[in-house]
Amino acid sequence: MQAFANIPATGIMDKETVRLLGKARCGVADMQIQRNKRRKRYTIQGQKWHHTNITWSLQSRRLLSLDHGRVRKELYRALNVWSKHSLLNFQEVNSPNADILIYFERGNHNDGYPFDGKGKILAHAFFPGSGRGGDAHFDEDEIWQLEGDSNDVDGSTSLFAVAAHEFGHSLGLSHSSVKGALMYPWYQGLQENFELPEDDRYGIQQLYGARTKLWSEIPKYYPTDKGRQDPNKGGRDPYRGQYPGRPTPVNPPRYYPTPRTTTTTTTTTTPAPRVTPHPRGDKPDTCDSSYDAISVIRSETFIFKDRYMWRIGDEGLYKGYPVLIHRLWNKLPANLTHVDAVYERLDKKIVFFIGRQYYVFNTNNLEPGYPRPLTALGLPSTLDQIDAVMVWGHNSKTYFFAGTVYWRYDEEIKRVELDYPRDMRVWKGVGYYIDAVFQWKDGATYFFKGKGFWKFNDLRMRVESERQMLSSMFWMKCPQVESEKPKNGTDSNDVNDVNDDSSSGSKLGNLFILIYTLSLFLLIYNNASY
Repeated sequence: MQAFANIPATGIMDKETVRLLGKARCGVADMQIQRNKRRKRYTIQGQKWHHTNITWSLQSRRLLSLDHGRVRKELYRALNVWSKHSLLNFQEVNSPNADILIYFERGNHNDGYPFDGKGKILAHAFFPGSGRGGDAHFDEDEIWQLEGDSNDVDGSTSLFAVAAHEFGHSLGLSHSSVKGALMYPWYQGLQENFELPEDDRYGIQQLYGARTKLWSEIPKYYPTDKGRQDPNKGGRDPYRGQYPGRPTPVNPPRYYPTPRTTTTTTTTTTPAPRVTPHPRGDKPDTCDSSYDAISVIRSETFIFKDRYMWRIGDEGLYKGYPVLIHRLWNKLPANLTHVDAVYERLDKKIVFFIGRQYYVFNTNNLEPGYPRPLTALGLPSTLDQIDAVMVWGHNSKTYFFAGTVYWRYDEEIKRVELDYPRDMRVWKGVGYYIDAVFQWKDGATYFFKGKGFWKFNDLRMRVESERQMLSSMFWMKCPQVESEKPKNGTDSNDVNDVNDDSSSGSKLGNLFILIYTLSLFLLIYNNASY
């Protein structure tokens, strides 16, 4: 024990040994040291997961003195310690079949390793495998300290520190004899901005490989406003080529563009920034407009554009709309020019996103403590805005979209989930830089870009048709106008005629008439020659 703990191996109960025996520690046994044999400092137990997408689930629903959501947040942070430096990805699931099941237990809990009350043994975990393999158990009699708790509580133990250690066992690492290593068996606590020590990093990378730096981890690649250059439009993408592995759409979907004012120079064309609307005469055209945000709120569809909104009920568009957004939500900023995204949470509260902040309303009343920064949701500090947000009907999870990536958000722990952001290519046919997304009363998901939209097939994970429909015709019941029809020389990516089939039929009919007329002429000519 002295040799493993890296204290003088005196063979007697000296002061340092007594002090060590009095410290709290992990309940997993230490591996025996083989003397006179070269060994690694970190220790691989011999078992590992044969997949890198690991699922986990907190199975204890009732905790004596701990908030369930805050505990999950600590577990999330602890798993992230390992995924940050390896190819492992972790996903929380609500299932007893997860790879890593987590329990808070007391005393004898029928696994052969009883807890001993407060102090001494804090937790234990099982190495990867079937049955209990990968599971982690924590002594519920301990005074567990969570993020944000006071450090002055006598005898408290950091759940984050212990969980990060136990998850090392769940992944296949044994105890390390290196003081300061995360896998050192005696409790050491962890600093606020903890970084995985070199000894542990080598161990986990030997098992699962090292994570190379991805383009999604490089800061400042997010869009800054909705007037940015869209790479799907064939223009210059200001982010192109800067980040290794960043995908470029091969066959970008066709969509109705939003007219934008541009400033042209001899070298490039750059979208102009959004202009603050004039106090009067600035209402968007109901039948000729793109949308900033869309959400179903109290069973009615709200569509937002600039400082205005439309409201659609069972009988269609309400009369007198669009109206100012401030009519219903007057606690939004007085100088409001637009909202970036809006959605109704599962608890029926309404969330507005404007730039780097978000606002939460209970009906029309702003909740205390708002606005808050996007970083409070677990989003990166480099993010200037989000483009769209929805609660996806397929799994009732919340999704944030920005530029070329998206995040999944856990409403219970109030943080984005591990292993995000991800590339938007998974939403096949939608492309990048969307304007809005929402789930309608028919249960389907709709993505909006420019003046058009796609209906999304949740089961096939792709749009039902790559050809957009005009938003104004479907949602506002506007008639099709001549300006929406394609003209000679118009780029097919700029405009789609929803009546393409009838147009093609007309051309086919004209060709048939031409052939028939030519055949009749030849028949008359031949008869005359006889």
